[in-house]
Parts: sequence; structure tokens; C-alpha cells
Amino acid sequence: MESKDNSPRPALRALRGDEVEVAYGIYLQACEWLKRKGVRQWMVPKPRATFDARQRRGENYGLFLGHNLVAIVTLSFEVHAHWREKLGANKRWWLHTLAVAPDSRGRRLGEETVLAAVSLLGSRGASELLLDCGADGVLPEYYGKLGFEALEKKGIAYPSGNTFLIVLMRRNIEK
Repeated sequence: MESKDNSPRPALRALRGDEVEVAYGIYLQACEWLKRKGVRQWMVPKPRATFDARQRRGENYGLFLGHNLVAIVTLSFEVHAHWREKLGANKRWWLHTLAVAPDSRGRRLGEETVLAAVSLLGSRGASELLLDCGADGVLPEYYGKLGFEALEKKGIAYPSGNTFLIVLMRRNIEK
């Protein structure tokens, strides 16, 4: 579908296997960009095997403009180990690994990706979408503008030995 000016409209869909390499490259570039900006998120990139496992589970999605992959996101239905005591043992929808291709930044495509994910999950009957991110910095405000509310903050220790203050956020999905 195209917009009024004949440019392609963004479309979110599950990634095909042959698109994972490009998606992982977008993620790695986002990791470097975040480091340069001083954002303490994704300081150690996830290995490619993590993306491959997500692909096998059908969790990798991409936002496309025409045939161009411009943003990626992971949507998983899981019990998140760090928040089990807060949320219980029931599986819930989680947003992970939102990243925009470097040549597409500044066009609000990250926001477009999140809103498309919310719409997709709503069409599948989901009532909420959760995420967690560094509590310090710009990310909680960014997600707050997209309808997420902070539920709780806590220090989480990572395999690197570092502990970071992380915020759990939720967005209700209207049906």
C-alpha cells in the first residue's frame, strides 16, 4: 500500500530467514550508536545465535518501507525471569530489541514500529505489551510517549558483573 505521495507505507511483518543477517546488522549498528550517545543499553551485543533462536520461534519482526528493512523488533510471549516475582508465572507479550537502520533514523520509524507491534498484538487478542529498559536516560521517556507506563524499578545484575537500574513498563492494548 502506498501513501498519498506514492511513497510506500510502513508495514510490519515477521522476518524471513534470509532477512535475519540484515536485521542483525541493524541491531549491531544500533548498539554502536547507543554507545556513542552514552546510552547504557545493549553495552554487550547479543550473539547472532540469539537472533537465530528468536527466528526459529517466530519472534523477529521487521518494519519495511517497500522492500527495504528499516527497523527491527522482537515480540516474544514469555515469562521474563527478571520480573517473575512482580508479574507471576503467566506468559505475557514482551517487546525487545527495537532498532532502526542508520539511514532511516530521525523519521520516527521506531515509534511506527512500536505502534504497529501494538496493533498486531491487539489483532491477536493481546491485552498488554511489556518491556524493560535502563531506568536512567532517554528510553523511559521515549516509551512513555508511546503509551507505556512505568510499573517498577529495580537493580538487575548481568553476566558482565554490572548491576543496572532497570524499569519495567507496560502498555495496555485496546481491543
